[in-house]
Amino acid sequence: MSPTFFASKLKPPDYLIIDDKDDVYHLSKVLRIEKGEKLQVNYDSKLYLTLVENINDKEITCKIISEISDKESKVNVFLCQSLPKKDKWELILEKCTELGVFAFIPLQTQRSIVNLTKEEFEKKHVRWNKIIRETVKQCGRNFVPRLFYVMNLEECLKLAKEEKADILVAWEGAQEDLKKVFEKGVEDKIFLFIGPEGSFSEEEIEMLKSFGGKFFNMGPRILKVDTAAIVSSALLLYEKGGLGLL
Repeated sequence: MSPTFFASKLKPPDYLIIDDKDDVYHLSKVLRIEKGEKLQVNYDSKLYLTLVENINDKEITCKIISEISDKESKVNVFLCQSLPKKDKWELILEKCTELGVFAFIPLQTQRSIVNLTKEEFEKKHVRWNKIIRETVKQCGRNFVPRLFYVMNLEECLKLAKEEKADILVAWEGAQEDLKKVFEKGVEDKIFLFIGPEGSFSEEEIEMLKSFGGKFFNMGPRILKVDTAAIVSSALLLYEKGGLGLL
């Protein structure tokens, strides 16, 4: 599948304009796309099959041929992840975007390896959003997942309640697996909590319970934080039909 590129505007009646300088360079100089070639373009969270009409150094004009069916899941998974080291976090952003995660919420927990203030996070925000956006282009999603600013656990749990979402927690001390949790019923809007390498503290576990968290274990083996985030997101989306495999 060819990558998807983002259009910044619609020129009536049916022309999409790509004017991001990196995309224009990549299409014209690297891919060497030519007039008359077909291109998949994302505009306003919709995907279109288009025909390249004009190419210059500043923009590429594409004529809409047809709209491509929506590739988004009806299940909204907010991945609430205690911040790990840079390489693990960036891998989580990439792979969970591919899977169909709706939003990412970096958490500052008691045992977080990385401690960022909101000001420090601001500097990382551009890079992490770029990773998400590039992954959306690669996998052909309609929607660019939202990256929230760093929160503490209580702030995130309050947001989950405001969103009227189910709270699911991957925790090695849980008695049930994910399948058993789903047998009891899970909503289509889910805040999925993944702790740090040292797990959530006892105080944090009690807080998660007080907000109605549903706990599940990930099996008998200890998983690294990036594995836990990716696998639990995939299992959750699969169980809810969000991977398009059911």
